[in-house]
Amino acid sequence: MKNGTTKHTVLVVEDEEDLREMIREALELNGYAVIIAEDGKEALARLSGIEHLCLALIDLLMPGMNGWDLFHELERRSELAGVPIVVYSSVAGRAPKGATRVLQKPLSFRDLLATVREYCAA
Repeated sequence: MKNGTTKHTVLVVEDEEDLREMIREALELNGYAVIIAEDGKEALARLSGIEHLCLALIDLLMPGMNGWDLFHELERRSELAGVPIVVYSSVAGRAPKGATRVLQKPLSFRDLLATVREYCAA
């Protein structure tokens, strides 16, 4: 990344540590800044520190604040208007209405990167 270039940030919300770290690593290797959270509550706490958020990638099935609750909270925040929200789950058919895109678990990293590239300029 050249100096002075804005790095776009992806918020990844995933409760499974291994998958969360694999997604983070794959995105960072492709030039994206990544903020990770293990549930919806942690994601909300991290939002204020994120600059240039280009995409929120959230798992639906999580303990605590799940992906559906997080999705609806993100939708209510005017400062996030226009930020695409991509959800993924093994129950993709139950995704909340209004999600920008729905990805099926197990995740294909090729599809994941193509989706991120579509919404974020690295």
